[in-house]
Amino acid sequence: MEPVVVIADGSPWTQDAEQWAAAHAKLVDADVEMRRPDDDFHAQLVVLGYQGRTGSALALGSHVLPFVCAVGCDAVVVRGTTAARRGLHGRITALVSGGPDDAGVMARAVVFAKSHCAALRVLHAAPQPILREDLDEDHSWVLERSTELLAGFPHTAVLVRRQPHEAISRCIDTDLIVVGSGDTRTCGAVTRAALHHAPCPVLVAHRPVQGEHRGVPSLPAPRRPVRTTV
Repeated sequence: MEPVVVIADGSPWTQDAEQWAAAHAKLVDADVEMRRPDDDFHAQLVVLGYQGRTGSALALGSHVLPFVCAVGCDAVVVRGTTAARRGLHGRITALVSGGPDDAGVMARAVVFAKSHCAALRVLHAAPQPILREDLDEDHSWVLERSTELLAGFPHTAVLVRRQPHEAISRCIDTDLIVVGSGDTRTCGAVTRAALHHAPCPVLVAHRPVQGEHRGVPSLPAPRRPVRTTV
């Protein structure tokens, strides 16, 4: 089994990332390795703190977004409250959009919910429409599709009429938010919102699930844009 790799970038959150990774690795019976951002390594999961070595205490580290978008495997950015980082809420939230990333998000969310013995919540955020002709737009199909992808796995489904970053910031009862990487070379807008605003660690689910990291990797080729409801 590939290890869980912690990125030791010299930030004040490296220790928190290491603690989160150690707790998760124990649940999935994996080894933990410490690596620098420019190291070559194989990993099933990469874990790093959200804050850089310099800058505001509230700001996302300048290296975090490029790293998370480019790495070849799933990545967890450790941030948020102490209770969330320690998994005290017992809940995983999967953020869905109706796009092609949802299948991967659902798969990862189920794995983490099982391994962490946590409840699963599926969340779709859709802002209130501005135009009158959009008032009757139905977003329930996004959650219905997610239920089909979960194939009977127990969960709750929630549709909130807010901007995604507003919905994300209100997930104060969640230990982990699972989100897709989006459809751009720099991660999608919802992914960036989660990395900047989540009150808990964020798992960015990539395709493929596992891969090799070689130093600072080149960014993946742009995917075909997909129109989503968020």
